[in-house]
Amino acid sequence: MTYIQNMAMDAKPVVANEGTVTFRILRGTIVGGKLVQKTQDFEVPYDARTTVLSALEWIKGEIDGTLTFRRSCRASICGSCGMYINGRSRLACKIKVIDLLSGNEHKNIAAAKDGVIEVGPQRNQPVLKDLIVDIQPFYEKVKALDPFVQDGAEKEEHVNKNSFEQVNMVSNCIMCGACYSDCTAMVENPNFFGPAALAKAYRFVADPREGHKTDRLKELSEKNGIWDCTRCAMCIDACPKGVAPMEAIVKLRSLAIEAGMMNTIGARKSTSLKGEIEDWGVVNEPFMLLRALGPIGALGQIGNALNLAKVGKIPSPFPFEHKPEKLHEISAIYKELKENPLDVKTRNEDTGPGAG
Repeated sequence: MTYIQNMAMDAKPVVANEGTVTFRILRGTIVGGKLVQKTQDFEVPYDARTTVLSALEWIKGEIDGTLTFRRSCRASICGSCGMYINGRSRLACKIKVIDLLSGNEHKNIAAAKDGVIEVGPQRNQPVLKDLIVDIQPFYEKVKALDPFVQDGAEKEEHVNKNSFEQVNMVSNCIMCGACYSDCTAMVENPNFFGPAALAKAYRFVADPREGHKTDRLKELSEKNGIWDCTRCAMCIDACPKGVAPMEAIVKLRSLAIEAGMMNTIGARKSTSLKGEIEDWGVVNEPFMLLRALGPIGALGQIGNALNLAKVGKIPSPFPFEHKPEKLHEISAIYKELKENPLDVKTRNEDTGPGAG
């Protein structure tokens, strides 16, 4: 059964296997040292095989040869054609026009509004021209984390074949920048290392051959590192290779805490949250704020607390008032984890790209 027939059975809008579609492209060029951008519409023919990349190449070859974009392998391997397509960062060579028009929930693609496909340059990176961004800052952040195995005292002498499971998924990163483009933390803090660099860092912290794991975790625990991630999960949705950068960041946080690196607000907040759930089954936000920021830091939040109080948003400092009915089940989970702790560096058998 074809995809179109499936769509019809689900009573969703059916898009023809071929026709024409409007591509609305955000174009830009540097004029007088400043970026000047405008949108331009193109009517593009398509069929069931047409990808966004092949449509852009048709525009460049048949209508406007000045349209500028990167591409190379056409097989979701090189990462060159990362773009902002219909509100999300994607690889142009991997996304089919018909999926964008109809929507495809299995691929996490919503149907295009008004039947228009909007294409622009990746976000959180300087635009050089049209759909091309300056990838130098992105790569500099990866370079700053020393992306190579280093000899040292913490290197394990005996490495079993299962060790590859620890690093395989993050090794599948193709450096396309999609996670970096969609990262909400980058919007507020351009100095944040970003999900791709931190996932790459985890690849070395988890590698048994790495000799400076503790030094890496100390560096990653500093400002702009693992605790600056907002855990919005946008990087997980954006990644075309299933690397799940946020998962790697969470594992780095766990490893940093295990190594005793508690001199950060994020680490103190996490351990406070864990303890309160175990004891009460709910989060005691006033106590968590006090433990995370300390008495002096908490005093600095009085203004925010007063604003929250005006609209009735101040939570009770007495967690027993809201104790859940089945606290014993939560306690049982904690007991099981203490008796059988998880190794955050391992994961289930990898069946994703590059497995084997």
